[in-house]
Amino acid sequence: MFAKKPESKFGCFFNIFGVLRSRSSRWRKASKCKLYIQNLLCSVNLHRNRRECMVRQSRSDIAQLLSYGRYSEALPKAKQFYEDERRLSAYDQVELFCTTILQNISSLKYENNVDLLPEETKKAMAGIIFAASRIGELEDLQHIRSFFVQRFGLKFDKECVDLRQGNVVGFEIVKILNTNMRGDEITHIVRELSHKYKTNITTSTDSISEDLASSDDLGIADSDAMKVEKMKRALRRKKVMKENSKFLHPNLRESQGRDRSFRR
Repeated sequence: MFAKKPESKFGCFFNIFGVLRSRSSRWRKASKCKLYIQNLLCSVNLHRNRRECMVRQSRSDIAQLLSYGRYSEALPKAKQFYEDERRLSAYDQVELFCTTILQNISSLKYENNVDLLPEETKKAMAGIIFAASRIGELEDLQHIRSFFVQRFGLKFDKECVDLRQGNVVGFEIVKILNTNMRGDEITHIVRELSHKYKTNITTSTDSISEDLASSDDLGIADSDAMKVEKMKRALRRKKVMKENSKFLHPNLRESQGRDRSFRR
């Protein structure tokens, strides 16, 4: 009795256009970026193990030099010791960023507007980009950064690298990778190591101060107490390792296990 109302051609056209638009906004390189992030997690573990060996060796060298009263030689090693400790903290931050991105990879896959991403994901991406511009030994960081530039544009990248107004880079990673140093903190490191290894430097305060004054390029930036920093790093690492085990590719997890068995 009633004729079927024909569908509007314009409605069909808009439906097709909407489907094509949703498909075009999907990130085709999301899986490749995810693989690079998984590789980065393995690389971080490898570099951390090496850096921890360097820290242990530096600590032993400084204690030995102090026991012989060779304070001028201990100061450069104390600076290197501090820088290695900072780099270990940076590795922990990179792990946290990777874990956050892997947990929210679907939001990156379907959203190409960085302002519409979850705040936590956006901050993790900003931290990765900032770290990539300061940590040269982690090559996968550069690849991940290039993926973000292709997906979200160069403006967001520049804001993070140059710390421009409105950037969302976390304060902690900026502080850790800050290259500005302060000379009076190096005495604190030398004294703490001396106290730990029961080395007497009570008569060497003047000589340490003189060596610091004569070394323009030596110094240490603002930092928390070394013990507190180590405890924080250990807790963060334990939490991150538990989260990362969910995202590691089976082949990567297997190779990581072989590396541990080899080190034993």
